[in-house]
Amino acid sequence: MKNDECARHKLDEMVDFIRNESQVETKWENRRNSILENHPFLVGYAFLICVALVFTVAHLMVFAISLLFLFFISDFMTRDVHRVAPFLPKALLFSILYILVISVIILVTFRVVPMMLKNLPELSNQLKVEIVKDLKDANQKWNLSAYIDVDELKGSILKASTGILQFLATSLTPLYKGFIEFIFALGINLFFYFESEKVEQAFTRNPTSLMTFIFKFMQMRLRIFYVFFRRVMGGQLIIAVINTLISSIVIFGLGLRHAFLMIFVVFFCGLFPVVGNLMSNSVLTINAFVSTGMFGTSICLIMLVGVHKMEYFLNSKIIGGIVHLPMAVSLGALIFCDVLLGIPGLILAIPLALFVRHEFEHISGLPLNLPEEGSEAAHSPIIGIPVDVRVCDEVDEKGRAAGKIR
Repeated sequence: MKNDECARHKLDEMVDFIRNESQVETKWENRRNSILENHPFLVGYAFLICVALVFTVAHLMVFAISLLFLFFISDFMTRDVHRVAPFLPKALLFSILYILVISVIILVTFRVVPMMLKNLPELSNQLKVEIVKDLKDANQKWNLSAYIDVDELKGSILKASTGILQFLATSLTPLYKGFIEFIFALGINLFFYFESEKVEQAFTRNPTSLMTFIFKFMQMRLRIFYVFFRRVMGGQLIIAVINTLISSIVIFGLGLRHAFLMIFVVFFCGLFPVVGNLMSNSVLTINAFVSTGMFGTSICLIMLVGVHKMEYFLNSKIIGGIVHLPMAVSLGALIFCDVLLGIPGLILAIPLALFVRHEFEHISGLPLNLPEEGSEAAHSPIIGIPVDVRVCDEVDEKGRAAGKIR
């Protein structure tokens, strides 16, 4: 260890010697950073936006979300679980978490993915046969050919149903890339847990440097964002568990195929606000149509509507009670982040909205001379501009006297 420190000091001395040879560099280093002194928030946010753009352009959002989730679960195990069971060391709880995560990775790699690759073509063929059979029976019972072109309807339904399965199949390549990024996030989270102090020491060696300022600024913002992410995802996990329990009753009650795979899909999709229920229930509806026919499909459609409405209620009660955002703002943030970041944006939307609101609330703005409560001034219901009631009455009376206002 001492040899490593000596080697590092020698390397720093060599670099400092090179820099000191240039008198221009020495003059620059001795000058005060007026931009940073006068506009510290501007410099910090500019760097933060640049990092966010790099992650977006480089398609690293899956990696960022994976790292957030792993840190969230690690924090839950080493803080919340340790608070309930203080006799268990944090290192042991962290090791148990990683054993469970690695076990899930092995299960998904060697059981779930091969099962999906094997069953997707079979499910597609069964879906085609079931559609043709049900349309034939419906035509004989209700004489559909007298009102519509049955063959054209059959072709449209087959094209739509197989298109969904093809979409699921083509989505395996991005999932594979996301899986690789998840493995990297797993390793980084592991090293960060044991070397967080060393990481901070590596970037804060000179307390008065720009590097230290950027590191401290980013560290504080990430901690603030994580607080919002933890609260929102904690509520979303509760909603996902409730949705999974309800869906499990329907899955086992109808006897759907690949029950445990369906439960995994429902829970995973439940982590996505609003749209997750639509994604998982679409898969369940197709499975029910192939497995049980129209009866199971009707049950899944009823559950789709019921759970979707219940999720709005749960969101308002659980997450709304945590974040205190109106539903219009929440939905607007979901739409904006979905367009900007895609599916990962649905997970980050609410925490980002809370983070932006918090940051702007803690930056000084222009002073507004708003009237005190009880004064004879009112606010415009549209934009909130203070309007003196006496001035409005005076203008109104003069206008009526001149015949301009009727």
